[in-house]
Amino acid sequence: MSVTPEKLLVVNDLSTTFATAGGPLPAVANVSFDLTRNETIGIVGESGSGKTVLSRTIMGLQPRTNVAVTGSVLLNGNEMVGTAESVKRGLWGTEVAMVFQDPMTSLNPVMRIGKQIDETLRVRLGMSKQDAKARAIELLELVGIPSPSQRYDAFPGQLSGGMRQRVVIAIALACSPKLLMADEPTTGLDVTIQAQILNLLDELKERLHMSVVLVTHDLGVVATRTSRIVVMYAGRIVEIGSTRDVFANHRMPYTRALLESSPKVSNASHTRLITIPGRPPNLLKLTQGCSFAPRCAYASDKCHQERPELQGADQPGHSFACWNPLPTTRGDSAS
Repeated sequence: MSVTPEKLLVVNDLSTTFATAGGPLPAVANVSFDLTRNETIGIVGESGSGKTVLSRTIMGLQPRTNVAVTGSVLLNGNEMVGTAESVKRGLWGTEVAMVFQDPMTSLNPVMRIGKQIDETLRVRLGMSKQDAKARAIELLELVGIPSPSQRYDAFPGQLSGGMRQRVVIAIALACSPKLLMADEPTTGLDVTIQAQILNLLDELKERLHMSVVLVTHDLGVVATRTSRIVVMYAGRIVEIGSTRDVFANHRMPYTRALLESSPKVSNASHTRLITIPGRPPNLLKLTQGCSFAPRCAYASDKCHQERPELQGADQPGHSFACWNPLPTTRGDSAS
């Protein structure tokens, strides 16, 4: 995969394998994609598909022991794989930042939220105590916290779930990163607050000229907020393409299954959702064939015997890994 000035992130043949008592566990296997500047890309899949491990590996946040990472991650020209932690620490916050899934585990419950933002500014940017406080209040206002001067002295437990998530976003944006990784940023929030958080990320992306990687299990979250979608299953990319192509002309049966398991406004009231049969595979006991074959209605003998690699579709930039791809005329509309 070629590196060009407009590409902020280039992931090439990235694999993450954990050493466990049951043997090596390939949580991410041979993943490749890129991200241009000021672009938002979605990474979707069921729990256990490897999307969170992928995002942490890109940032270099994997444990120091019992994990092997191979391949390449070029972030704004900086290699993240195999790089000393001291070097990666210099990139965290300024080049890349993470919005984690649960704000209550991201925030220190016994430390005032203003001080938690201050810490980032003082350690990473060397600001004085007074300047850091002023900037922290500006960031709280930027992410839509009402009465930011008063909220500066609040503890996390005194804020609602949506407000805590806004604080986490403020901390991530403190050093003006070029890439924001958002790992399930709306989990546990009601639908109205989810929309507010996603709208906030959209506004901040445009205002601060960032790129965003939006990690989620919900295709509805990425439908109107991303330019491209990466679909993951069992640690591998099984389909990748523009958001419109993935919704309207998806070829991988797993992508179809994810779409059908999501509620639609057009469905009649009390319509039962279609569930994906079976369970995700045990990554310690992967077979030679397609990992989705045991759950796939289109699987043939070849699917159980040989793993498919990504291949190109009719549209440029649209690839899928399937021996029996769906016809393009059966796609759902992204609108």
